[in-house]
Amino acid sequence: MPATVWILIPSYKDGPYELLRTGWITRVEQNEEREVIVHDTRNDSFIVARGSSRTPEVPVDFGTQLLQALDAARRAAQEVDSDRVVAARYGEDSWSWEAYALDEVPPAQAEPPLYDPPTPGQVRLPPPPKGSFVPNPNGSMPLWAPAKTAEAETGATTE
Repeated sequence: MPATVWILIPSYKDGPYELLRTGWITRVEQNEEREVIVHDTRNDSFIVARGSSRTPEVPVDFGTQLLQALDAARRAAQEVDSDRVVAARYGEDSWSWEAYALDEVPPAQAEPPLYDPPTPGQVRLPPPPKGSFVPNPNGSMPLWAPAKTAEAETGATTE
């Protein structure tokens, strides 16, 4: 049996996955949101790469890059007579398609956190002291007052 090329879907986050045989692909498209979508002979469609607020934006030509990666993987698979898996990966600031032997596919990439962790030179600020905001007599931003001062000025008890 000849070697086959597979697409790992989704290949960039943890969780359930699928392998799509590239011989079943009928169409590859990239929509306005830059999602790369692959259609197969069963009329199923799979989103194989998409950007998000957590990942770098998918390049405009990433669908074309997928076809180039599949072609290169097909040639490599024929040379060594062994299946290959193509997966979308992202680095610090860009996406790429990578081809692996079946026994060399690394674990899926977990999506990066929503925030940047503080660098060693940064210090987190402590929470504000208990108290309340009181109106500023000058009419601009309210003033911060400790709990006892706020009680005296407003006549209310804060807890």
